[in-house]
Amino acid sequence: MSQRPRRFTDAEATIDWLIETMGRELHVGAPLGLGKAATLMNALYARARADSSIRLSILTALSLDLPEASSELERRLMDPIVERVFEDYPGLDYVRDQKAGALPDNVTVSEFFFQPGAMLGNDDAQRHYRSVNYTHVARDLMNAGVNVLMQMGAPGPDDSCFSLSSNTDVTLDLIPAVEAARAAGRPLVVVGQLNSRMPMMTRSALVDASLADAVFEGPAADFKPFGAPSMPVSLADYAIGLRVSTLLADGGTLQIGIGSLSDAIAYCSDLRENHNADYRALVEAMNQPADGASLIDTIGGLAPFERGLYGCTEMLVDAYIQLYRAGVIKRCVYDDIAVQQLVDAGRIDARVSPATLAALCQAGAVRAQLNADDVAYLRRVGVFHADVKWADDCLDAADGGALIGTDLDNDDARAAIESRCLGTRLHGATLVHGGFFLGPSRFYQALRDLNDDERELFHMTSVGQINHLYGDEALRRIQRRDARFVNTAIKATLSGAVASDGLADGQVLSGVGGQYNFVAQAHELEGGRSIICVRATRNGSDGPESNIVSHYAHTTIPRHLRDIVITEYGVADLRGKTDEQVAMAMIEIADARFQEDLRRSAIDAGKLRPDYQIPAAARNNHPERLTELFAASRRAGRFQAYPYGSDFTEIERTLIDALKKLQAGSARATLGQLIRHARILSHVPAAAGAYLERLGLTRPRSWRESLYARLVSLALIEHGVIDAEGEAEADPDPGPDRDS
Repeated sequence: MSQRPRRFTDAEATIDWLIETMGRELHVGAPLGLGKAATLMNALYARARADSSIRLSILTALSLDLPEASSELERRLMDPIVERVFEDYPGLDYVRDQKAGALPDNVTVSEFFFQPGAMLGNDDAQRHYRSVNYTHVARDLMNAGVNVLMQMGAPGPDDSCFSLSSNTDVTLDLIPAVEAARAAGRPLVVVGQLNSRMPMMTRSALVDASLADAVFEGPAADFKPFGAPSMPVSLADYAIGLRVSTLLADGGTLQIGIGSLSDAIAYCSDLRENHNADYRALVEAMNQPADGASLIDTIGGLAPFERGLYGCTEMLVDAYIQLYRAGVIKRCVYDDIAVQQLVDAGRIDARVSPATLAALCQAGAVRAQLNADDVAYLRRVGVFHADVKWADDCLDAADGGALIGTDLDNDDARAAIESRCLGTRLHGATLVHGGFFLGPSRFYQALRDLNDDERELFHMTSVGQINHLYGDEALRRIQRRDARFVNTAIKATLSGAVASDGLADGQVLSGVGGQYNFVAQAHELEGGRSIICVRATRNGSDGPESNIVSHYAHTTIPRHLRDIVITEYGVADLRGKTDEQVAMAMIEIADARFQEDLRRSAIDAGKLRPDYQIPAAARNNHPERLTELFAASRRAGRFQAYPYGSDFTEIERTLIDALKKLQAGSARATLGQLIRHARILSHVPAAAGAYLERLGLTRPRSWRESLYARLVSLALIEHGVIDAEGEAEADPDPGPDRDS
């Protein structure tokens, strides 16, 4: 490695150096999601777009771009939101050109994970997609001939290091390969962009500055990190989250991802911890099928979390911060196996005392006659304070006193050690291991606001450590006890197979990411379970359609890894069951409108006995059941659409919901029908005024704007916000909602 990186304060100068150093054949590896050096990547892409002699390939994942409106009405709603929420985030120019089919011939973009749904129908993106398990990305990047690693991080405490911030995931796995390549003389450079607005994460995220060959820093390198606005949590999400929360074992491990389902799981787990009587009443009212109820007794629980949970997740999301604040994430794990075993046995805790030293000695972690290695170990785990040194076969406590003997069986030596050498707390405590983070802007602020001790508890590390057991397997097994790996899917079949990342026609929706890793890991860990969450239905072009299907022409998780599947209507425990038992369990958690077709399909396939009848309780799987279940709680202010706040004003939230329903309806109606429907309104109701003002439609200047105003008013009426006579049913606060 170079001793010190070249430092630049100008993006163009950085790219000049890169081309001068590496030539015009550039294979750039960039992190997934937030950690892309967007300023540098845009500058490099612009250079390649203008100069066809530069051959640029970009290997990355989850390229985050600014949302774009698809209609004039959407533009009126979205443009102010984009300007306010994303501020000076520059976006990624190569993504815009790829979406437009305008990438130049000398540029190739290949991703292993798409922003969900963003590249459906995009031939260039689909052809260059790479299907890769997250744990194999580092290997495949090097095998693909990457010669530039480009990442955004945060400045470190001083110039000697910097923080990988949001993306330790693959970068830490790549470091040994980078060192080996450099030692072998393979041309490869690491280029960093240091953005002072990124949260500075510590521990493994802090890397020596010499890792980078060049660093772009200063005001020109700063911009607001991409903040993914929270999505509304539906009643179906809350029902799924409530069911998941009952299967979390106290003292166990939790992995979740981003999105409304994770917010729902966090919210319901908070309810279990802090409002337990209400929580129990709601679970009882949910009237779960037998499998779900029995699973609560065997692998989950309803009581508050006495020991709490530990988080082991490739993706650190806002839900973990909310769970930490709620007192649910509170079980610390330690990087030393002897310490972890003693903590689990209740023989020691985080506070260092004479009993801590005695327990480690009894466990064989150190000798009764301490040697230099024992002293170094005790310092590392925090049992000895940092100033204790080995000196002349004795201990120097660096307190000006005499040297201390090292025989723990000697009363005088042990007393001196206990009074002069012990630390205060064990080192290396971790509440959450995370590989990368992404979420709304308030989440990044929450990370920045952590005090120094709290920040150490959120340990950003590699997917090689998180997503599988290889390596320090014995330690990982005892850390990850009673693990619940919770992931989402778009379809689940009657055989228990799951589709999460692609469609039946072969189009890639997103990517496998680490889902397979966690499902496989659940089957390998004692007490581990994989939980796949699937919303029972989706709104298709012809109306509602079932996400529980007889079969599907794409598979992410094969049926031989089936475990637990949850919909808003129930819990299907599939592990070790026969195909017939699996088919019955899946039918019984499907929406009742589709159960009979599923039953017939299973019978026709020879997987279900002809006389099987769907239980009466399962035939009540209707959306109205959820509305009834949560009605009282919602009247009391619980289970709101944005439980942890929103980037949208109240008026914007209402418009988003109303126009989404209008858009869904328009997919099944002609423009002429919508126009005739809108003309039912002889006037624009006065109560629509604040909403129309937000869209710039209070004084229509054309027939089109007049039509938009009536369509919006109609959507608000059908959404129950106003009535046709113009009386508002609610008086929303038009100001931004920052805290709710």
